[in-house]
Amino acid sequence: MRLSKPGFKASRAPASKLAGTLGETARRVVVELYGITRELLRIPVALFMRAAELAGALVLAAWLRAWPVLLALWQLGRRTLAIAQVQVTPARVTLAVVALTALALAASQFADYRQVTIGSNAYSGVEGVASAPQVDTASTGSAHAWLGLPLAGVAALVVVGCATGRSRLAALLVPVGLAAVALSVFVDRPKGLDEGDAAIAYDGASAALLSGFWAQLVSGAVLVLLAPILARALTSRSADGHSGAEPRKRRSRVASPWRRRPPPRPRPFDGASREAGA
Repeated sequence: MRLSKPGFKASRAPASKLAGTLGETARRVVVELYGITRELLRIPVALFMRAAELAGALVLAAWLRAWPVLLALWQLGRRTLAIAQVQVTPARVTLAVVALTALALAASQFADYRQVTIGSNAYSGVEGVASAPQVDTASTGSAHAWLGLPLAGVAALVVVGCATGRSRLAALLVPVGLAAVALSVFVDRPKGLDEGDAAIAYDGASAALLSGFWAQLVSGAVLVLLAPILARALTSRSADGHSGAEPRKRRSRVASPWRRRPPPRPRPFDGASREAGA
């Protein structure tokens, strides 16, 4: 008969109880850490989702308001393109360019075409900070008794005449443009580069040509270049207008290869012709 050792059992009981207590404590720590981590993640995720819902609602509301406008603009663009394909022709575009050039020629007469400055040498290298003082300026029309205005008026009348079907008037743009170029080169340029009394009264006086001069010169050159282009465009339009019906008639007479032919009609019965054939 074996005797148990009471001291050994007494020592095992506190050890198992301590292990159970440590395990329960560890489990509680893990649970608490999990709960804290979940809360830390749940709060920013909830805020992000709320912000995403608000942003989505705003985008949807803006899109619902913008979609009809975009659709209307798309329809308007399609209609404008369809009208432009029919109405915008080379002749009309050329007429519009000539009209704008005539307007630029008239406007150039009121712009300054020259300026005279003094002491230009003292201001060399610092033009961006301070410029040389001006003592004289003049408009383009004053240099040649405003002859540019009648030339611009003649160009405008040519546009009106060509728009009514008188294509031969386009040739008048050549002398009008040459006259504007001649005024710029032979009248305005010598006067514009002449310092006049400023060269005597001041030291370092210099004259320079401004935008009015160049606008008049370029307008005249453009009118000369547009004259043959306008005449050719008007001639092509008149030729297309006279022969525009011919291709349609010819196309209507040509039978389509995909058109189904009607079946042949049966011959009427004739006994005499049948006996003669026999």
